[in-house]
Amino acid sequence: MSWNLEEAISHYRALGAPQDQSALVSLLKEVQQESGGAIPKSVLPVVAAACGVKDTYLLAVIKRIPRLRLADTHLLEVCSGPNCGKCTGLAAFCETLRGSGITVRFVPCMRMCGKGPNVKWDGQVYHQADEMLLRQLTGKSGG
Repeated sequence: MSWNLEEAISHYRALGAPQDQSALVSLLKEVQQESGGAIPKSVLPVVAAACGVKDTYLLAVIKRIPRLRLADTHLLEVCSGPNCGKCTGLAAFCETLRGSGITVRFVPCMRMCGKGPNVKWDGQVYHQADEMLLRQLTGKSGG
């Protein structure tokens, strides 16, 4: 049996989505899983219309839930623990990456202090991160 978006929406609406936000999040997680690990932007208007909410509401939910991500975005998680958090230059550069397809999240200690500063780019952890590494990962040239 193949997966069907309309059936998934109907199922989660019966469970209370969107009023029950946990049902809405479960729907979005299922869409992400069935779409290869990221929610296609083209699906947002369909889900929003079926649930009677605005696209911007879904975007806000996706932004708030760390495990959800849009297909056209990359996720950069930056360790802000006691050691990595001291790298204020790296944190400042990360702030410049927000938008343009990159979601930046500062997360609690990744517990790899001896290898820091640490970042996670689309699920892959990188140690001893610096601006040069982030420029390579993001495709942002120096300036």
